[in-house]
Amino acid sequence: MVTIAVGFILLLIAVPAMQNFLRNDRQWTVANSLVMSLNAARSEAIKQDAPVSLCPTTNGTSCSTTAPWAQGWIVLSSTANAVPVLTVPALATGTTLTEASGLTAVTFLSTGMVTAPAGFTVCDTRGAADARYVQVTLTGSIASSSRVGHTVNGAALTCP
Repeated sequence: MVTIAVGFILLLIAVPAMQNFLRNDRQWTVANSLVMSLNAARSEAIKQDAPVSLCPTTNGTSCSTTAPWAQGWIVLSSTANAVPVLTVPALATGTTLTEASGLTAVTFLSTGMVTAPAGFTVCDTRGAADARYVQVTLTGSIASSSRVGHTVNGAALTCP
């Protein structure tokens, strides 16, 4: 009986810790997937010598100006009959991805620069203290914040 009680107590402690671990891992995965997608878009723009965009999508083949980023995104060239270079499916329920200035696409030019800088925040039900941040500067530099809950510059994040 004592063994069962000790096992039950350990289970009560382990389950919340495991849930928190899984949420942290999910956010880390989303942020890294976004960084990988941005790097792929930049690389393709330089390689193709043509603009390439990372944009939200609802169907996995074309950009959407109304879909939320959490619906999934694609890397798409501006060339005729372009096929997405990379497709990322919708995020898990409860996870949001927002762009700070409301951009509906991040477009890399053939020089590797972007048409407008971007800042993405990955949030879940835990709020801003556990959020992740990914930034793209005007020069095309891509960075992910090393501090959870803060931007690359150290400012506190907010979640929608």
